[in-house]
Amino acid sequence: MSFKLSVRQGPRPNLVFELDQDSYTIGREAGNSIVIEDPQVSRRHASLLRQGNTYLIEDMGSTNGTYVNGRRITAPVLLVNNDLIGLADTVVLVAQLPLVSGEDATVVSEPHATPPPTLPAFTPPQVQQPPAAQPVPHQQPAPQYVPPPQYAPPPVDYAAPEMPAAADKRRTVLIGVGCLALILVVCVIGFVAWSFVDCRSFSSVFPFLFPPFQC
Repeated sequence: MSFKLSVRQGPRPNLVFELDQDSYTIGREAGNSIVIEDPQVSRRHASLLRQGNTYLIEDMGSTNGTYVNGRRITAPVLLVNNDLIGLADTVVLVAQLPLVSGEDATVVSEPHATPPPTLPAFTPPQVQQPPAAQPVPHQQPAPQYVPPPQYAPPPVDYAAPEMPAAADKRRTVLIGVGCLALILVVCVIGFVAWSFVDCRSFSSVFPFLFPPFQC
């Protein structure tokens, strides 16, 4: 009975690879000994090296890691019967070793960490996502102090106010001057009339205006 790897989870479930060579490479690239066409599997993901009746599995610097029974490996690990080999978090292979007895047996059927057949399918560890940032509750802005309006005196009109007293005074002077002129005109008319009406008496009173003459 040869060593076998069967696909429990992946692009082609229940596919069985029978191994009889000394070394194998596992990866997504077509040049590998065992090709797993899954986008999470690296082009050259892991390698197998024969050790007696079993194989050593080693990660080849893959991006998403190689797991044995749920633990990511960083050094070669010797496989035992029913080991679960995880490639990234999408492919699970089951190691099936031949049962060997006698003096030439190098591997016994007792597994070092064999899960019972009833265990669920291998699930690689999940990377814990950081907690989502809690939304900051909307805060109302603090009210701002608004000073009360200050009293402003009404604007002052600096234009020169009208002077009614001066206008009245000018009017009074004009009226007085008019009255005097009117009196003067009346007096002149009276003098002229007097000179015509009573020439003798007028000339005797105002000899310098009207020299004595025979009226």
